[in-house]
Amino acid sequence: MLANAYGIFICVAGVVGIAWIIYLMRNGDKDRHEEDAARIFFDEHGHWPDETLEEAEAERARIAASAGAPVPGVTRASSDGLV
Repeated sequence: MLANAYGIFICVAGVVGIAWIIYLMRNGDKDRHEEDAARIFFDEHGHWPDETLEEAEAERARIAASAGAPVPGVTRASSDGLV
């Protein structure tokens, strides 16, 4: 009697597991599709869908300003190998 209960449980768990795998195969890439759509929007408009045009311009200006900043030189090691 107990062996039948285990068998029924294993069969039900198997069916639920297969149904879960099929569900994930159909609906599991929702995040990927949203990111692909956001990248297409960025390619077409030059900014991300969740930022305004003003925010995008400010970000571009910040990046351009930091790109022109001088980079500190590399120091030389002392005779004992410390920098």
